[in-house]
Formats: sequence, structure tokens, C-alpha cells
Amino acid sequence: MRRRDLAPSHPTRPASRPAADRAPAIAEPPSPAPPLLIAALALGFALRVAASAIPPAGLWGLDTLRHLPPIAAVAIVLLAAAGFAPPLARAIERRLDALGAAWERAGARGDLAVAIAAGLTLFFMRDTVRFTGDFETRLSQLAQAAPMAVIFPQASPLDRLVNVGLTRLVMSLGAEPEIALQATGALMGALFAMASLALIRAAGASRAMLPAAAAVVLGGGYMLHFAGYDKFGPLLVGIALGCAGAVRLARDGRGAWQLGAGSAICVLAHRSGYALLPAAAVVFVRALRGAGDQRARLHLFAAAALVAASAAAVLTQAVHLLRTLDRATHLAGATVSGGATPLIHALDLVNLLGFVAPLWLAGAAAAWLVRPGPTPAPAPSRFSLAPAAWLAIGAELALVAVIRGRQGAARDWDMHTGAGLIVTLASAAALVAAWRRHGARGALAPALTTALASSLALWAIHTTPAAALSRIEDALSRRAAWTDATWARAHDFLGLRALREHRTTDAIRALSAAVRVAPNPRYLFELGLAELEAGDDSLALRAFERAVARNRRFPDAWMGLAIVAYGAGDYTRALACADSGLSYSPGRADIRTVRDRALDAIAGRARGISGSIRE
Repeated sequence: MRRRDLAPSHPTRPASRPAADRAPAIAEPPSPAPPLLIAALALGFALRVAASAIPPAGLWGLDTLRHLPPIAAVAIVLLAAAGFAPPLARAIERRLDALGAAWERAGARGDLAVAIAAGLTLFFMRDTVRFTGDFETRLSQLAQAAPMAVIFPQASPLDRLVNVGLTRLVMSLGAEPEIALQATGALMGALFAMASLALIRAAGASRAMLPAAAAVVLGGGYMLHFAGYDKFGPLLVGIALGCAGAVRLARDGRGAWQLGAGSAICVLAHRSGYALLPAAAVVFVRALRGAGDQRARLHLFAAAALVAASAAAVLTQAVHLLRTLDRATHLAGATVSGGATPLIHALDLVNLLGFVAPLWLAGAAAAWLVRPGPTPAPAPSRFSLAPAAWLAIGAELALVAVIRGRQGAARDWDMHTGAGLIVTLASAAALVAAWRRHGARGALAPALTTALASSLALWAIHTTPAAALSRIEDALSRRAAWTDATWARAHDFLGLRALREHRTTDAIRALSAAVRVAPNPRYLFELGLAELEAGDDSLALRAFERAVARNRRFPDAWMGLAIVAYGAGDYTRALACADSGLSYSPGRADIRTVRDRALDAIAGRARGISGSIRE
């Protein structure tokens, strides 16, 4: 028998096919997604709709549709629902596949384009209410060129470098403080987007999965933080970069410097970054065990040394702040949060996850689906990241449980953007793994639409003052969710905003509420200013006198008394009150102005009396 007789009868190279048969790829993933994944996506957004339609007490992180115009809320709900309608879902996923294929071919250039688009979007998305965290105080610090070490002694070196140094550099080019801070946040947001996209690529996202996973990561509530505030921006960039390095190390043994640089940025950006070091250490150790050569081990040791050096450099400051500021102000059980209950703490966790990590429920379902089991993963990996991921999530959620913002979780949610980001990144990686292992058809579209809908609701609140203020007032109406101190602080914020806008009735109402539960001298002084603007000098005088009675060394209250006396023509009393204020604060130019006017009035009166006598 000849060798050629053994050859197959059919040609070894397929014949040419019609053009229709040579389509590059089927437009939708071949396998349907598990029903559990689709149900988790549906349940997550259904809870948001239910909390917005019939809001239970205290679910401020889920009722994000409640304060939007009805037509906008309905449009957002329809957008989310579109991903669950099979005909629409198929069409969406075909478009996703085409977009993802082009994006995948573009590689880093495609990621850069998306990051630039994200940065530009962040620059134009302004928050004019500035209720979050210490946004307003930071902006005032930049406008007044006040020393950062005095206003924010707890600020980390990287926070000062980026959010003060870089912002003031932009201001030196002629930009207003608000625009400069917006530009800094937009830049950090673009860097964050690049690092996040690197992570989802390293996790195995391809074609249609790439834009769907990007929507999950870039749709989190922490993105609001980059739009003009950015206190925790460097921390978020460090987390994304470090996680991308960890995934690369687990996949192919590379990424040591990404993990090292990201971890170092975390501890230099904020003291909460120390909570992520145990997870980073686990990844380093597991990567060292599987390192293939001496060169790889050297890179790992050097990257780990960078993290250790960075942590040591700021350890003293971190310990000092933990023993002073955090112990007195932020730790659960401190006096400022003494009125909070375990139920409120649990609700805070639900709210923070719903607000900062909208698709966390789908991520939990995906993590369940890709848990170790008999079904092999479609892509080989050097080691599992599950232990490190759970360690990082546990550490961050522990911080959420024990760290309490002194202004209430609804206002100080920015303190926990790191926790929300860790949960979101883990969710995105788990979703990609579930799509690859079990199938993605029917789950990519709802992941995209629910991520977009949740994000649009958050941005609508962020950029619309009426919606933001309505949401704040609604949250404050649930008195049991606030301690006296946090409730008073929020009303003080609303009162000062109304006072600046010359809405005296609203200012008096808000400041009176603050004074009722926390009658400290500053609130009383601000109430007196509002009464003055409203033209009621007697009520203003009473507020200033109460402020002095509570703290005689408070110069603002003495200035208020001097202003009232000057308006009443009692220049001698005005001079005495101004002198009292200057004795406690000699450098106050505003009090000195009131004193000089009182002196001029007394001198003018004396000249008038002398002239009358001569006549």
C-alpha cells in the first residue's frame, strides 16, 4: 500500500467559502449565561427602583432615582430594562461585540482613548453643591492659600502633592481654584481609567466582554469623587494599578512593578492604604513560589522592597493620626457617633455598596459561579487570587464597619471609596471569569445597561443642584439615621449655602435647626448673621449674646455684637465689643474695620457737639 493511499479523501485545506460564510466571528457569545447571573443583575437594579419608588427609611444609597424629574427617572429605568429584553439584548450584544473587537485590536491606544474621554467628561461634570466630605473646606483652603498643614494636618504626602501642589500649579497658570481642582481630579480619573482597563484586560476580558466590564468599573459611584474633589483620587489610582499588577502576576508571572507601585501609592496617598498591604503580601509570596527564574524573583523582591520603604516612610504619621484624630473622631464608639445603632451601621454598609459599587450583587453571584470546582477554567493561571481578593475585601469592609465619618455616612461616603472600588474591581474580575467559564450570552447586555443606568442616576444627582439639595433634605428628614452632631452639621451647611445666595428665610430655618440640637458658638453666630440680613436686629443680638455666653473667647461673636451696636448708633458699645474681639484675635482685619468705623463715628459725633457749642 502506498503512502498516498492513506491520505484522507477530502482536501486538507478547506475550499473557499462564500463571503457570507467568512464573517469574522459570530456576533454574540456562543453560550448562554447562567440564570443566576442575570437574576442578580435584575435584582440589583430592581432594589434601586423599589427604594426610589417607595423609599424605606435610610436607604440613601439606593434611592438615587427618587429626586430626579419623573421623565428622567423613567428613561433611566427603561435603559436598564432594555438589557433584559431578549430582542434588544441580542442587538446590544452584537454592537458590543463589534465595538469590543475594534477596541481589542486597538490595544493600549484604545484604552488611552477611553481614558482621555473619561478625563474630559469628568472635567465638565461639576458639583456646585459640594456637600460631600470636606469638599467645600478644601476649595476654600485653595482660594485663601491657607497652609495645608494647618487646615488638614492629617493629609498624606501624596494628597498634598497632587491635590494641593498640582492644583496650585494649575492656578498659577490663571485658573480659578474650582477649575484647577476640577482639572486635577480629571487627570487622576483618566489615570484611574487606564489602570482599571489594564486590570480587566489582564482578567481576560475580550471582544464584547471588554466594553461591558469597562462599564461596570467606570460606572461606580467613586467616579463622582474625581469630578472636582479628588481627596482620595491618588488612593483609587493606586488600588486600580496594584490590582492590575496582582492579576497579571497570577496570570503570567508579570506585573510585579505594577503591584509594587500601586501598593506604595496606596500607603502614600492615605493611611487606609495600610489595610491592603496584607493582601499585597499574599500575592507577592505566591508569585515568588511560582517564579520561574532568578530575574523574576529579583523583580518581585525589589517591588516588595518599594512597598516596605513607602510604608515605613509614613508609618509614624499614620500611627499618630490613628491615636489622635481617628481614635477621637472616626472610630466607632467615639462620642460623635455615640447615637448610632448597629442597625444604622448595617444600613450604612448597604448604602455605601449601593452607592459606590452598584453592581456588587452581580459580582457576588459571579464569584459564587467561579468558585473552585470540577469545571476547569478556560484560561490557565499560575495561582489563584481568591485568598488575596477576599483578604482585601474583608479588610476594607472592616474599615467600613469601624470607621465613622463625623458628618454621617450620607455625607462622608467618600471615606469608603476605597472599599467600594475593591468590591467593584473584584466584581468585574469575577464577572469576566464567569462569562468566560459559563457563557455570557444574555448577561453582557444587562450588565452594560444596569451599569449605565446606575451611573446616570448618580451623575444626574451630582450635576443637578435641585436634585442634590432635595436628596439632602430628604435624608435629613429621617432624623433617626443621624446623630445630633451630624444632623446639625448638615443643617449648618444648608444654612450657609442659603445665606450666600441671600435666601434668608431658608438660612434662618436651617441654622435654627442646627442651633436647636447643637447650640455651639459658631452656629449661633451664623444664625445672628442671617437674622441681621433679614433685618431683625433684636434676634441677631440675642444670637450673638448666646454665642458670647457659650465662649467669651470667640471673636466672631464679639464682632457680631459690635455690628449690631454700630447699626443702633451705640458707637461706644461697638468700640468696646470690637476691642474685645481683637483681644482674642489681634490679626482680624474685619473686626478692626468695625472698630475703625466706630472710632470715626465717635470722633464725628464729638466734632458735631463741639460745633454746636461754638454756635
